[in-house]
Amino acid sequence: MKQKLTSLRLRILLPVIIMTLFVVILLTTMFSHGYTDMLIRQAQRMNAVSFDTVSQSVVPLIDLSIDEVRKIIMDERVRSYARLQYASEADLIHARISCRDYLRTEITRFEGIFGLLFMRSDGSLFGSLPEGNLFYDDPEDNPLAETVKAQILGAQPGQTVWAGPVSGSLFYGFENEKTPKSIMIAAWKSTDASYGDCCPMMLMDETIFDDLFSVLHDGISSWHLFTGDQTEFYHTGQDTCPDPEQLISAGKEGTILTDQNGQSVCAFSMAMTSPDWTLVRVVPMEDRKEVVRRVRRNVGIIASIVFLIALAIYWLWLKRFMRQFNSLLDGIIRMGQGDLKSMEFEPSSISEFVTMQQEINRTSLALNEQMETIRRMERDRMELEAKRKEQELIIRELSMAREIQKGALPHTFPPFPERKEIDLYASMDPAQDVGGDFYDFFFIDEDHLCLLIADVSGKGIPAALFMMVAKRILEDSARLEHNVSEILEKTNGSLCDSNQAEMFVTVWLGILEISTGRLTAANAGHEYPAFRKNEGCFELYKDKHGFVIGGMKDVQYREYIIQMNPGDKLFVYTDGVPEATAVSGEMFGTNRMLDALNSCADSSTEIILQEVRKTVDAFVGDARQFDDLTMMCLEYRGPQ
Repeated sequence: MKQKLTSLRLRILLPVIIMTLFVVILLTTMFSHGYTDMLIRQAQRMNAVSFDTVSQSVVPLIDLSIDEVRKIIMDERVRSYARLQYASEADLIHARISCRDYLRTEITRFEGIFGLLFMRSDGSLFGSLPEGNLFYDDPEDNPLAETVKAQILGAQPGQTVWAGPVSGSLFYGFENEKTPKSIMIAAWKSTDASYGDCCPMMLMDETIFDDLFSVLHDGISSWHLFTGDQTEFYHTGQDTCPDPEQLISAGKEGTILTDQNGQSVCAFSMAMTSPDWTLVRVVPMEDRKEVVRRVRRNVGIIASIVFLIALAIYWLWLKRFMRQFNSLLDGIIRMGQGDLKSMEFEPSSISEFVTMQQEINRTSLALNEQMETIRRMERDRMELEAKRKEQELIIRELSMAREIQKGALPHTFPPFPERKEIDLYASMDPAQDVGGDFYDFFFIDEDHLCLLIADVSGKGIPAALFMMVAKRILEDSARLEHNVSEILEKTNGSLCDSNQAEMFVTVWLGILEISTGRLTAANAGHEYPAFRKNEGCFELYKDKHGFVIGGMKDVQYREYIIQMNPGDKLFVYTDGVPEATAVSGEMFGTNRMLDALNSCADSSTEIILQEVRKTVDAFVGDARQFDDLTMMCLEYRGPQ
């Protein structure tokens, strides 16, 4: 018993320990996430300002430089040398010197323009750089890579393309401290006929970005510029980016990742359209994570101290509780052994134990009555269990009946995918597990499609059984007869002969001749169909009603003809649609039905039925479905 009591102490104490640890972990985690989110939001606000500065500085700066270059290259000294039409070697040398002197003078006037080059259609190259001149009139001397040459020569006339980055040493053939590490080339095919087929190229080195990014320098962030193919051609800080794809992808989401040095950083990117570059700002998060770790540690220490103090107080209370519990346990053991005398011991000052002592005394006087109550409850439980199993059996049988009824109706749409002359869709939603509404459609022969929709009187299982019989008789009669009135008359006679339940069914039946669009129909007490001419509106077609099927023998039915043209639509339904009732008692009605049909009249038959059902559901609201709701819609498209 002592071991059990010790175990009980531990079981009582364990939830307190677990709950305290859970609260500590939850608080520190919430703080960490909140602090990190705050830092990211601060960085995003700074990005908005920085990216706006870049977008208002870089693009105008580049566009201004290109515009200036376009003015420079209009000089006749450049255009003349581009054509290479000289009568003597002396004229060629003189033209080269004139072109060189002019270009050198113009380059020095504009900060950020590293050089001006020109490439002829054969790949030959000439132009001027700050510390050298390039006059490679032989295409084989052109130092640019073939891919770069192809990219530049393939440009559309007047369209600016960006190539590179390339190293400055590529043009000089050597590298020193003044040679740019990275050069971007803005090139376009000249539209000036006096040039011939020639591509001017403006060279921009990385120094053009230095002043701009020095303004944005905060001592923490680093910036990276990538071309459209994710090649890095400029960056601040010491390290280049080893994985541009990962950095750009993370920058789109503003997420935290680990860089090549194993440090946590947060990246933010901006896509530029002209030129097609991507700018990425990288913000280190390691110092911020250290702040989070220190706060977590301090919170953990404080929580541990509070936890130990609370645990000591709880342990003292638990010892007092267990003394009282032992006294109560002794009394309960005596009661189990048949000693139903009242317990006599000095009560604790804890009010809960005084109450427990009194309850045990009262319980000992009422055990016999409770035992009888328990036996009676057991009998009631067994009866309830039997009723529950019976209800489950009924539910399973109703579910099976619902599936059987659903399988008896056409439920694959489109039903005739090879027949492009029609678009047909139908649905049936019973008010109970099974219903009395049904629809059907089938080809009597290659050119005649039979359509029918019906509503059996009543609901539930009786209506469902009568529905299955009526559907089978209608289908059999239709396959033997092509006359609509005779089909209804024979079906009526068959149902009347074996209708002991005195049920009846309303039917609308039509046979569509596919080749001509001629629809022959008859109405046996059913709802008016709705008809829409192509590009018109749905309207009720108030046909003449005959008597219901199964109500009286020897009834005559009158058929009528509707000429359908390509684009015409027919909508038939049961009374569950117009008689759908809201909580207020108001019915949906045919006017709302026509409004719902005309709101989507140009849609497919499936969409039309879905929109009508949505409109009915919205009108009914929380009211219980009163009747089966069945609809069918046909669009005649004509011979294909």
